[in-house]
Amino acid sequence: MIHLRQAQRSDADAIAHLHTAGWRDTYTKVMSADFLENQAQEDRLSHWRSALNQSNESETVFVAEYDGKVEGFICIKLHYDAQWGCYIDSLHVSSSLRGHGVGKQLLWRAAEWVKSRDDESPLYLWVFEDNTQATAFYQRLGGTIVERTLSDMPSSDNAQVFRISWKNAGQLLTTAC
Repeated sequence: MIHLRQAQRSDADAIAHLHTAGWRDTYTKVMSADFLENQAQEDRLSHWRSALNQSNESETVFVAEYDGKVEGFICIKLHYDAQWGCYIDSLHVSSSLRGHGVGKQLLWRAAEWVKSRDDESPLYLWVFEDNTQATAFYQRLGGTIVERTLSDMPSSDNAQVFRISWKNAGQLLTTAC
């Protein structure tokens, strides 16, 4: 059974490992092999240790645990962009649990958190154009592609990304339940 909870500082290494594994599984066509193999793990460790060491009321991370192990996570930032609203900064699920509803549960929990703070704010995320599975997943959950541009992620070789948006958390909750 999947258990969702708010991330703790002690989850930083597990989240970084999962994040790196997700990049290595999914982004081989859009990120350099050197970065993925030699720099991504340290980059993500530094990022998540710092992020989870700070107290920030406008940002949270939820993890999905299965058998006591972190198997997925989502990071959401309130009012991140004046036009697009709340930013879903990261959503990653272990390859062994993809397709089992974990990502949907994490999105639902994040939308619930946003709605409890601002039920009118839109939500958005970025997804690589080549990540067709994720794009289709977000569209099934009511997300709309509203922009296509170049990625500014490290070592992404100027790959194209889509901005996917939801009108508000209520729209996402309706489609994710």
